[in-house]
Amino acid sequence: MIFFDLFRKEKGIEKTRMAGIREIPVIFGSNGIALKGKVLLPKEASVKNPVPGAVLCHGFGSGYRAMESSARIITSQGIATIIFDFRGHGSSEGLVDGKMPQDVADAWETLTQFPEVDNERMGLVGHSLGAMSAILAARQVYNPKMLVSLSCPPELSPELVNEEPETLGRWGQDKGTFVEYPRQGAFPWLKGIAALLCRAWMYLGGFRVRVDWERFIANLPQLKMSDVLEKLDRCSKLFVFCDGDTVTPYNKSSLLYEIACEPKQILLMRGGVHTTPLLPGTLRSQWTGWVVRTLLED
Repeated sequence: MIFFDLFRKEKGIEKTRMAGIREIPVIFGSNGIALKGKVLLPKEASVKNPVPGAVLCHGFGSGYRAMESSARIITSQGIATIIFDFRGHGSSEGLVDGKMPQDVADAWETLTQFPEVDNERMGLVGHSLGAMSAILAARQVYNPKMLVSLSCPPELSPELVNEEPETLGRWGQDKGTFVEYPRQGAFPWLKGIAALLCRAWMYLGGFRVRVDWERFIANLPQLKMSDVLEKLDRCSKLFVFCDGDTVTPYNKSSLLYEIACEPKQILLMRGGVHTTPLLPGTLRSQWTGWVVRTLLED
């Protein structure tokens, strides 16, 4: 059962820096977990002239603000967007538990409730963990027209889970039933200067995430992106990587592109880092332009 609340009174609709974009706060979710975000509608969107829509999903340890600049670019070119905090992130309820694809499906359903949005022309965009979640949600939503995967992590093989259950299972065990980052430390796979930089980045960005590692690890076997990508033949797919990304190394993550069925494209940047696809520059212009072209084409 999905619940959502649209604050659509005049006082709740704000003018944004990009002229004509309507910003509408939303609360939605399922299974008792309330997620918070916002819908951005282009000026030309109306009941008589519905526009395409896109769900944008942030990565692990950040929040919807990480996707907001990209969403505004896309919306300014005629595409309605929804951005939100995943469960366990920011102002949303719940804990990260491996069931984030349901959050994506709920965000999709919320965007379809707007009569200004054309439900036949919708797509998914995700960065890092958001890319994984968007891919997995693609089999739950109705007929996605496009899918953009930004810096997606590689698929976790059964071998990895079976070989290192003790290491994975210990993440957070000494800190209670769940761990909150950055307050209780850095992510367990980061050490030294990388851990310090990550904590500083989260504090400066105002990001926080609460994780139930035990439940997350238990749900890992269900996160099989290859099962979805092999069958997503009616959806245009774009995979975006940077070969300087040390968080989700291109040589491992690109296997998802090879597994995916047609139609598909790959966009590889020489150099760059994990967050480069979200930063101002040519790479972001390329993939946001691809989103707009794909959703607006007949």
